[in-house]
Amino acid sequence: MGFVVSVVTLLLVLPIAYAAWIGAPLVVIPKRAARRMIEAAKLESGEVAYDLGAGTGRLMIIAKREYDRDVRGIELPPLFWLMGRVNLMVHGIRTKRLERGNFFKKDFCGADVCFAFLMPKTMEKLKPKFEREMRKGSRVVSYAFPVAGWTPERIIKEEGIGAIYLYRI
Repeated sequence: MGFVVSVVTLLLVLPIAYAAWIGAPLVVIPKRAARRMIEAAKLESGEVAYDLGAGTGRLMIIAKREYDRDVRGIELPPLFWLMGRVNLMVHGIRTKRLERGNFFKKDFCGADVCFAFLMPKTMEKLKPKFEREMRKGSRVVSYAFPVAGWTPERIIKEEGIGAIYLYRI
């Protein structure tokens, strides 16, 4: 019995520790913050948008159900990816929109918008990738943490949620 508990604990703790180590721990974004991020991006029908470190898929679900917009998600740890896929399925959203992978290896050349709720060091590492790969005029929307060295086009501050930073490439 102790061995089984140890293995299950290890299977749960390792993905969480790894996600925290790469700068994308599972912290569920407040619904109101997800709504404000989608609104700030002014996401148009047909635009390509990614939720980096999509976790439970909350932003993807709100985008589809409340705004009729498709957002693709990228999640690395298998446990978080599985939780997100189940959550999308429960809400009737195509689970193929949540891919399991490393957003540092994803090509953002076709992205119009990237949503992120990532640690500052992670955003700092992603900054040159965004600048190199995203088209002029595309947007990066960051929840809670600014991108060092960039000047936001807009900062949204509301009581009860963290700041939302809108950047235009």
